[in-house]
Amino acid sequence: MFTWSSIPLVRLILPFIAGIITAIYFPFDWKYTNVIIIILFIVIAIITLISKYNFTYKNTWWHGLLLMLTIFLFAYQFTILKTEKFSPLHFSKYAKDSVQYVYARLNDPPLEKPKSVKVVMEVLAVKYGNEWKNTSGKAMIILQKDRFSRQLIYGDELMMKMNFKEVPQPSNPGEFNYKRFLSFHNVFHQTYIKSGAWVKSGRNSGNLFYLYANKMQKTFLDVLTQNHLQGDEFAVGAALLLGYVDKLDAVIIQAYASTGALHVLSVSGLHLSIIYVAMVWLLFFIDRIKHGHLVKAVILLLFIWFYAMLTGLSPAVLRSAAMLSFIIIAKATNQNNNIYNTLAASVFLLLLFNPYFIMDVGFQLSYIAVIGIVFLQPKFYDKKNAEKYNWFVRKWWELTAVSFAAQIATFPLGLHYFHQFPNYFLLSNYVVIPISFGIMFIGISVFVFYKVPFLVKFLALLFNLSIWLLNSSIRIIEKLPHSLIQGVSITVFETWLIYLIIILFVYYFSSRRYKYLVYALNACIVLLSSLTIEQYNEYRQKKLIIYNIPKTSAIDFVSAKTNVLFTDTVFAKDESKLLFHIKHNWWELGLSESTIISKDTQTNMLFIRNNFIQFYEKRMAIINRSNVFSEMNKIIIKPIEVDYLIVSGNPKVKIEDVLELYNAKEIVFDSSNSLYHVNKWKTECVKLNQPFYSVSDMGALVVDL
Repeated sequence: MFTWSSIPLVRLILPFIAGIITAIYFPFDWKYTNVIIIILFIVIAIITLISKYNFTYKNTWWHGLLLMLTIFLFAYQFTILKTEKFSPLHFSKYAKDSVQYVYARLNDPPLEKPKSVKVVMEVLAVKYGNEWKNTSGKAMIILQKDRFSRQLIYGDELMMKMNFKEVPQPSNPGEFNYKRFLSFHNVFHQTYIKSGAWVKSGRNSGNLFYLYANKMQKTFLDVLTQNHLQGDEFAVGAALLLGYVDKLDAVIIQAYASTGALHVLSVSGLHLSIIYVAMVWLLFFIDRIKHGHLVKAVILLLFIWFYAMLTGLSPAVLRSAAMLSFIIIAKATNQNNNIYNTLAASVFLLLLFNPYFIMDVGFQLSYIAVIGIVFLQPKFYDKKNAEKYNWFVRKWWELTAVSFAAQIATFPLGLHYFHQFPNYFLLSNYVVIPISFGIMFIGISVFVFYKVPFLVKFLALLFNLSIWLLNSSIRIIEKLPHSLIQGVSITVFETWLIYLIIILFVYYFSSRRYKYLVYALNACIVLLSSLTIEQYNEYRQKKLIIYNIPKTSAIDFVSAKTNVLFTDTVFAKDESKLLFHIKHNWWELGLSESTIISKDTQTNMLFIRNNFIQFYEKRMAIINRSNVFSEMNKIIIKPIEVDYLIVSGNPKVKIEDVLELYNAKEIVFDSSNSLYHVNKWKTECVKLNQPFYSVSDMGALVVDL
C-alpha cells in the first residue's frame, strides 16, 4: 500500500487531468486566464523561495490547494491553446459555406476505402477574395477514389476546390458520435472532393523522419506480400507487427473483440515489451565496454522510438514508448523510482504533447490496465509462495494473475464504451500471449533476413502458419457457448461507482479494516439503486423511432424491454450498419428481445398490414411507390385520419394529392427519399400549412408514447 507522500507526481497529475477534461467539455477562451496563471505562479514562487513563508506542507494546506488550482488553470488554458478552432488563423475564419480554393498538406498517410480515399489534411492557405491567406487547422478530406488519389502519400501538398462543412452531430439516438471523436483529434470540418477538383503541387513537406518511417513500413509490408501473405494472415500480421490496420475487416475485428484479445491487433505495451526484451538480448555484448549501460540505453531509446514512429505513433504506442523510456533511463542512471511516479511522468509528457490523448479510449484502457497490473497482480501472485512450485506452474499462475488484474481494472470501461464483456478472456490470454510472442520474434526475423531468399521463405512460411494458428484459435474460442455478454449499457456515473467499489474492496482485503467494507457495501447499494431505477423506466417505456439511415427506411417500435424494427431486407442483413446506426440505442434502452421484420405482422401492441400501422394509440400510414395510388385509395370517400403519414422511397406524388387521401397530423419524410424530392415536398407543405418532419435534415424522429 502506498502513501501520498511517496507519489508527488501522481498528486500533481490529478489536477492537470481535471483541467484538461474541463477545457474539453466546457471550452471558453478567456483573455485574462494567462494573467491569472502568471500571478498564481509568482505567489507560489514567493511562498516557496522566501524562507519565512516556507512552512511545512502539513501546516499549509492552502499552499497545496493554491498549487493544485494553478496546475488546473494551466492545464485548462493549455488545452484551449491546443484547440485549433480557437486560433485566429484557423481556416474556418475564411472558408465559409461557399466554394473555396484551398492549399493543404496530407497530415497522415491516406486510408483507402472501397470507393474513396480518406485523409486528414492540414489547411495551409485559403483563397479569400482575390488574395491567399495563410491558415492553420485540420480537416477530414474524402477524395473520390481513382489512380491519382491512390498514389498520395503523407506530406503531399494539394491545391483543391471545395467547400467545407462542419462535421454533423449523430442523427440517431445512441449512434456513435463521430463529430465528438473527430473533435478529440482537432478536426471540426469535412468535405468530399470529386476527381478533377484537386491537383498535386509536386511538393512534399512532411516530416523527414515520418516520411522515412512510412517508407520503411511500406517496404516491410511489401516483404510480407512478396512472401505470399494474404487475407486475414496478412491483415493480422501487418497490424500486429507494424500497426497497419487498413486491411482488417469487421469480421476478424469482431472475433478478437469477442474473445478479449483485441489489444493484440493494436501495437502497444505488449508489442514494445517484446521488442525491448529482444533488443536487450541482442545487445548483451555492449555491457562489457566502458559506459556500456549508457550506450545501450541510448540505442534502446532510439530503436523503441523508431519502432513507435514506424507503427504510426498511436496514443497506445506513445504511452508504451514513453513508459519504457522512463524505465530505460531509470535503469541506466541507477534510479529506482516509484512505478506510479513513472506512470505519472509519462502521462505528463504525453499530455503536454497532446492534451486530447486523455479522451482516447485506447489511452485510457492502456493506463488503467497497467495500473491494475502494478497494483493488483502482486496481490494475486505471491513470489515467495510461488517458489515452491515448478517453472511451468509459476509462469501459468503469473500469466493468470496478470490477466485477472488487467481485466478487473478495465472491465468497467469496456462495459461503458463497448457494451460487452468477453467471458473467455482468460482462455484467450493463455493462447494469444504465447503465440503473439512467437509471431513477433518470427516477424522481426523475416524483416531482418528479408534479403536472404532461402531463409526468408522459411521464416515467412512459419510466420504465416503462426498467424493462422492464432486466428483459428480466436475463432474457436469465439464460437464457444456464451463467449460474449453483449448489450450491457452503463452510464458514466455507474462506471465511476464500479471503480469506487473495486478500490474499496481491494483496500478492505488488503488492510482488513471494517470501514472500507461498509463503504463498499454502501456504494453497491447506490449502484443497485441506480440500476433498479433504470430497469423501472425501461419497463415503462413506449417509443416510436424513425431512424435517419441513408437510402433506408427503418421504423422502430419499442415497448418495455422488447422492440420490432420494420425495415427492408437488405438493411436487416447488414450487421455492421445495424451496429453503427441502431444497436447501441437498443442497448441504451435496455432491450432484451429485438425482432426485425420486412412484412406485415400483428402482436398485442403492433399491427402492420398493407402499409397501415397501429402502434398502441398511434395510427400511421406509409406512402411509397408501390401503394401511392392503389385500388383501395381510389375508393376512399373521406380522408383517413392518421397521426403520422410516412413518405418513403421517392414516390412520385404531390402533397395536395396525398392530403385528399389522408388527414395527417404530421407528414414524415424518411431517409430513403432523395434530397431533391424532400425539398420539393417541404416547399409544398409550407404553402399548405401542413406540419412535416424531414428525418434527413432533422435527425431521427423519436416519439415517447
